[in-house]
Amino acid sequence: MGFSQSASGQCPVSNTVFGDGEQIRYTVSYNWGPVWVDAGLVTFSVTSELFRGKPSWHLKGTGKSFASYDLLFKVRDYFDSWIDPETFKSYDFRRNVSEGGYTLLNTLYFDYVSQKIISNTKCKNRSQRTDTLPMVPCTFDMLSAIYYTRTLDFSNLNPEIKRHVKVIIDDASFEIYIRPLGKEIVESTDGKQYRCIKFAAKMVQGTIFKGDEDILVWVTDDENKIPVYIEAKIIVGTIKAYLKDAKGLRNPFTSVVP
Repeated sequence: MGFSQSASGQCPVSNTVFGDGEQIRYTVSYNWGPVWVDAGLVTFSVTSELFRGKPSWHLKGTGKSFASYDLLFKVRDYFDSWIDPETFKSYDFRRNVSEGGYTLLNTLYFDYVSQKIISNTKCKNRSQRTDTLPMVPCTFDMLSAIYYTRTLDFSNLNPEIKRHVKVIIDDASFEIYIRPLGKEIVESTDGKQYRCIKFAAKMVQGTIFKGDEDILVWVTDDENKIPVYIEAKIIVGTIKAYLKDAKGLRNPFTSVVP
């Protein structure tokens, strides 16, 4: 099932899920052979600010490996996205990653006048590359796609219903999907239990994912729709992310089991 397209060339959005000041943190563990190792901390945050004179949500995502893990595989990833708070149209996106000696800097500029997306990519030991992509309706950057899917209505939990999302990654457009698998209670590492909706997500085949339904996500069954547990199968192992803490939530956190 695709999304209906508005006249402005973007999907309709009704955001009652998140707001200014939300911050969510996750502890990430990696499967190293038979051993699970706490590898790092991932943080997502939202602030309301002006971007080039326009109201915007500034979405941030950071991923940092713990000092104890740095000698094995040091990670310092930074993602920034500025989007229209009403339509979720992306203004600008920046991705700056450093992972085990590999570095990549990618910026996306969304030109709605010429209906083009300008991508600039610089990888380690390579010259900068500039690409021009056509503006396709319902297209998101990597961060805005995450927040957009949180706003979707999944009151119908039919696992046959797939929600497709187009995502720009570096210099190419991909289509992924998520589908609901029902409701479950999930226990976090701190012993707290959450009423959740379970989803499967099909990711992009490449150097990390196999291109199957590589990710399972358990999202709070309340108005915040916060992922509290994520399990991702990658080519070289498995990654798990557990909710560490959340603050600045827009709605009451009613999914916690008393």
